Amino acid sequence: KKGSEPLHIQWNSHEETIEVVNYNAGKVDGLQASVEILNMDGKRVDQKTATLDSAEDSTASIMHMSYPSGLTPVHFLRLALTRGSEIVSSNFYLRGVKQNDFRAIRELPMPKLEINSSQERSGDEWQLTATIQNAGQSPALMVRLKAVRETSGDRILPAIYSDNYIALMPGESRKVTVQLREADTRGEKPKLVLA
Repeated sequence: KKGSEPLHIQWNSHEETIEVVNYNAGKVDGLQASVEILNMDGKRVDQKTATLDSAEDSTASIMHMSYPSGLTPVHFLRLALTRGSEIVSSNFYLRGVKQNDFRAIRELPMPKLEINSSQERSGDEWQLTATIQNAGQSPALMVRLKAVRETSGDRILPAIYSDNYIALMPGESRKVTVQLREADTRGEKPKLVLA
């Protein structure tokens, strides 16, 4: 899903650059790209920003990555591409001090996640909304939701998620919406649960 965005921010690990890829968004001016480097405790240790205009059908290397000393064996790169207050694209990566060595994430404690959800039906369509909060002291990685039938607990498919497999640092929250059809609920009320 992220890779097919019309306007996309990404980390090129081979070249150690942050890139903005414009597939078919037209010419877009007034963008700001940012990258945060976060240690395994979720604390920011560095941040870089750059402004740019993006031409259609282009890939622009907008900043070269350098890394501060004192990084944990695995750390995180959180990228955002904004236009004014609107987030146009975001991305999240794990990076090992030793290339492709991510074993240190096994040391992360189990996350403490809280979910607050609601459901709204309009005709034959349901929209489910959930706010997920990391109430713990360590990062929560690969957080995902699933839409299920309230009584049986069976998964509802197809369902269209605004986002999934998200990362939340301590204290952060994210809102996710899910759309599905009444026919796919098989007569049960739908709900969202952490998977």
